[in-house]
Amino acid sequence: MRCAVIFLAVALTACGSERQPAVPQEAVRGTPVPMPFAKTFRVVEREGYRIVDMKASVVSWGGAAVGEEQFQRLVLVPRNVTPPALTGDLAEATLIRTPVMRIASNTGFHEAITRVLGINDRLVAVGGVKSYDDTLRNRVRRGEVRQIGYGWHSPPELDALIASKPDVLLMSMGDMANVGAKPRIEALGIPVVPIFLDNEPDYMGRVDYVRLIGMLAGREREADAFAATVTRNVDTLKKAAAAQPTRSVISAWYQSGDRWNPTIRNADAKLLRDANGRNPLEGPDDPRKDSFNRVTTEELIARGADADCWILRDSHSNAFTDVATLRRFKAYREGCLFASDGMTKPAADAYDLYETAVIRPDLVLGDIVRMLHPPLRTEPFRYIRPDTKVPR
Repeated sequence: MRCAVIFLAVALTACGSERQPAVPQEAVRGTPVPMPFAKTFRVVEREGYRIVDMKASVVSWGGAAVGEEQFQRLVLVPRNVTPPALTGDLAEATLIRTPVMRIASNTGFHEAITRVLGINDRLVAVGGVKSYDDTLRNRVRRGEVRQIGYGWHSPPELDALIASKPDVLLMSMGDMANVGAKPRIEALGIPVVPIFLDNEPDYMGRVDYVRLIGMLAGREREADAFAATVTRNVDTLKKAAAAQPTRSVISAWYQSGDRWNPTIRNADAKLLRDANGRNPLEGPDDPRKDSFNRVTTEELIARGADADCWILRDSHSNAFTDVATLRRFKAYREGCLFASDGMTKPAADAYDLYETAVIRPDLVLGDIVRMLHPPLRTEPFRYIRPDTKVPR
């Protein structure tokens, strides 16, 4: 099978080492459609249709960018509009007729987006049965929705994807295996919308992805209303936090041996900062790096021992039982230890932190604000809550 053109001429293992022609990246003419926060895509409108340019790096988990920067141009054309010729600045672009009615997805937070837009009934394929949504999970278990595999480290299962007959595949591109699979999927006649949500340096850029999927699905009004609500909530929380004294905070979970994974940059670091928290491990934002890096216990103590609060655990954490080391941290001694372990369904291995929370930074920010500023604890914790498992 001949390779289809993919993003910015990535050399594909699946198709050999021959480099592919680059997709043009010059700005296309048209009226900009405002996306207040997104940095990984831009939208213009012209002659009754939309053009979406998507551009980002594939960043390894806890590491840096892998391979070349990726680029994709989408042309979203209503079904009642004659599509333009895919020539000139639209050459090699992907044509998608809107609204899309049959949607495949390889990542949990896509399901949160379709849910807030009221189109979960359009999902014909998802990653698997780890959905936090009981109704959707049961549909998957009954075989009404196909399972194509989650996109963390592997591409979609093609037989199940083809059988689901989707109008479009929402495909998170967090691994080069997915990059390599993209041209094969497109060659089968399935348009791919790459999702670079995790590359957004501002957590509000993730909310703009709801607006992008709203354009695909014909639910722009619902998407705009959702984004406006989240924006208002975030603004209110930031103002309330700014009126409180600044407190220091670290967010670092234990991996194994002598290694911890602290939040350093990008969207996750901005959440701590906007809660009026000072992160002693913070570094410059960099879209070509993940939000965290591994550090030694010695470095964590040197830089974070005096932090007022500590988000110590999440679902990836191994247990850390060295009480003598923990006692060196002010947050441990004074009892301001928190864990990102709320909104879980252990029987389903489902975590809403990786679904709804991704597109509801206002809810996560609210937890951090309440963690750092006790006078503002007027609502229950949701995702980040007091750690009840820390050894004493």
